[in-house]
Amino acid sequence: MAENNKNTVRLTTCNTSFEARVLEGALNNEGINCIVGNENMTNFFGMVSLFSGVDIFVLEDDYDRAVEILNNARNYTEPVQN
Repeated sequence: MAENNKNTVRLTTCNTSFEARVLEGALNNEGINCIVGNENMTNFFGMVSLFSGVDIFVLEDDYDRAVEILNNARNYTEPVQN
């Protein structure tokens, strides 16, 4: 029986809490759980912090799929149609 890897890895670092939460939602919508870290430090130092960023961590087993979702979320440029 194969053992699942439960190690977490940093997927990305965002400049703002808002960006991190949007990406968290995109990952969660695709069934990938993530952890948002350093959010309080970034909020304390300001909207765009020079000292830290907001990190998003995922399970190592989910990393490749999460990268694909992240790239799609960041590259989405089509206008919303009503």
